Amino acid sequence: MANKLIAAVKNQHFSSLMGNVVSAFFNLLSFAILVRVLNKQDFGEWVLFLATYTMLDLMRTALLQSGLIRYYAGVSAWRGRKVVGAAWYVALILTFIYLVAGSVLAFILPEYLSAIWQLFLAWLGPLLLLSLPFNFASWLLQAAHKFDKILQLRIVQNCTFLVLLCLLYLMKQFTLPNVLYAYGATLAITSLYSLFYRWTQIRAIFFRTKQAVRELYVYGRLIVGSMLTGSALNYSDSFLIRTMINSPSVAIYSIPQKFMEVIEIILRSFVATAQPAIAAAVNSNDWGAVSRAFSRYTGVVTLLIIPFILGAVAFTKLGIIILAGQEYLQAADVVRIFLLSAILYPIDRFLGVTLDMIGKPHLNFYKSAFKLVINVVGDVLFLWWFMDIRAVAAVSVINLIAGVIMGYYFLRKYVHFSLKEILDLGMAECRVLLGKVMRKAPR
Repeated sequence: MANKLIAAVKNQHFSSLMGNVVSAFFNLLSFAILVRVLNKQDFGEWVLFLATYTMLDLMRTALLQSGLIRYYAGVSAWRGRKVVGAAWYVALILTFIYLVAGSVLAFILPEYLSAIWQLFLAWLGPLLLLSLPFNFASWLLQAAHKFDKILQLRIVQNCTFLVLLCLLYLMKQFTLPNVLYAYGATLAITSLYSLFYRWTQIRAIFFRTKQAVRELYVYGRLIVGSMLTGSALNYSDSFLIRTMINSPSVAIYSIPQKFMEVIEIILRSFVATAQPAIAAAVNSNDWGAVSRAFSRYTGVVTLLIIPFILGAVAFTKLGIIILAGQEYLQAADVVRIFLLSAILYPIDRFLGVTLDMIGKPHLNFYKSAFKLVINVVGDVLFLWWFMDIRAVAAVSVINLIAGVIMGYYFLRKYVHFSLKEILDLGMAECRVLLGKVMRKAPR
């Protein structure tokens, strides 16, 4: 009985899920502190800054993470070392570009920016440098299926930020600049932790080859487009709301994102385990395994999130009061719109992941770009007509449906699957997971 419980805990799905649960839990606590202590104006600016930082970080992640997993999973140690070295080389060059660009813009644009955005812009480059070892360690650990160690990194990162926020509050130094400094300190501490345990494999940079660098770059530049346009969906929402309405409306619109964390926890956990599995199947030229992996992961996540969607819809107002307070209750309708559309999140995400892993990232980019165009045009028109953030949420549903239709059309050209197969394999995987939770033999 004890051995079965240990086996369940060590399962890669469980470890990945726990990493995201821990991350989301501490993020929720940090969010609750920020939304209550900062006024709506400052909180809206912080949300937009984090979205800007995340966009730049995603460019680096997009260029390297999927390629690293694609060419690292299931290969020899010698080949893997060349791939890691090439990834470090590209990462350092890109981060240096960020540092230089940030310094130049901070020097050129001060008269056009508010004081807080001058500070934000000056810190973008250093933050991206501080986060590099931590991010790199996460990518390598994911490729090696070491999700228990990723869990450690997330605990360090999220606990540190939460503790620093509490200290700022107790010392009565809770200002927007100090929140920024606390965020930077958090990234630095987490990266030092990664370096101390040698999870970054930074010395592999000496084993890089021109061929490996070129291979990663050519593959990764295609991923950048799809990942960046995907991230730009939320960023464009926040930017257009701030531009066409105001910063407090951005703060209100950020509330649904925290509700969606429950769904994202499950989705990110299974995506993290799906990427290496699909990549290994592709590297083995086993297209049947690719189809089964796509269908299984899509089906199980879709079935798992349904209870969370129903529960969150039923207790939306109570959840908002607990999370942010009664002054944010006007976000309730937006929260419900996002929750009900989330049933399509799994198939949309795994269509994109599978296209990337089978070497068709340009098709995933077309899908993401199509969604972004619909989102930006729709946001501008709907905000102009209604001046209401609920209209922005409605546009998000439209672009999600469009993305699923387009992604389904693209993937069916290369991978044979059906909706019935997705449901059947999803149910089978749910029974396996339930068996592990109940401490029964899953197979």
